[in-house]
Amino acid sequence: MRLRVLIALLIIATAYAYAQARKAEKEWLGPAGERTRAALFRNTDAGQSPILIVVLHGDLDTGGASPLASKAASQIHGVIAAALVRPGYTDDDGDTSDGVMGKTNGDNYTPEVLNQLDAAVGQLKSQFHPSAVIVVGHSGGAAITADLIARDNGLATAALLLSCPCDVPAWRKHMNTLRPNPTWDEPVTSVSPMRVVDKVSPKTQIWMMVGDKDEVAPPEFTERYADALRKHGIEPQVTVLPGRGHNIIFDSAAIQELSALVAQIH
Repeated sequence: MRLRVLIALLIIATAYAYAQARKAEKEWLGPAGERTRAALFRNTDAGQSPILIVVLHGDLDTGGASPLASKAASQIHGVIAAALVRPGYTDDDGDTSDGVMGKTNGDNYTPEVLNQLDAAVGQLKSQFHPSAVIVVGHSGGAAITADLIARDNGLATAALLLSCPCDVPAWRKHMNTLRPNPTWDEPVTSVSPMRVVDKVSPKTQIWMMVGDKDEVAPPEFTERYADALRKHGIEPQVTVLPGRGHNIIFDSAAIQELSALVAQIH
């Protein structure tokens, strides 16, 4: 009987801790005109010097960032995870980050967007004094993540790029073939990670993951960026997931990879 009671209490305590970690704290980052909406999730043992995980969603919507951040805070000890709403995008609560969303055709990876997100991450770092920072991006968010670590060498300890369209001009041509539309031919001011790869610090750990069935950002774009990193003395860890498509941010493999990256830098 006593054992059953102890087991029941353990289950209740675990469920409570899980629920606490999943509860989001909403916060605005940055000054008026450059505000970025953030959903924060804390692990119950985050402590005074947590690992900060920042998650950036893809181009089509904000849906993947908060679930991954929530899972990270629930399953990885000692972390605070922040899901950022990219400039111009609106979250499920109707809150819109300042800035221009664009046409979701690869036109939103601009210097202005990078400045705003760099400042947002910097504010989180000042707020939480993390022992390490990992930026995670999916699809267009992965391209932005790669741009951010090139723009600001001190921004992150590591980056996890999921389904990255890392060669933006080539990717836009690919998308025009996949989903023909005149907007793919419009000029943009987006920064392509391939163009700034030489500015990434060799101290930054870079992990990449892509599905081998990804039609939106096929593995060739991940491999091309990985090869460019190697030419500049950085050896990325690349994982190609068999049978997976584009939205691997929702896949259990993504949280497993993030957990392994946290363990690597701990």
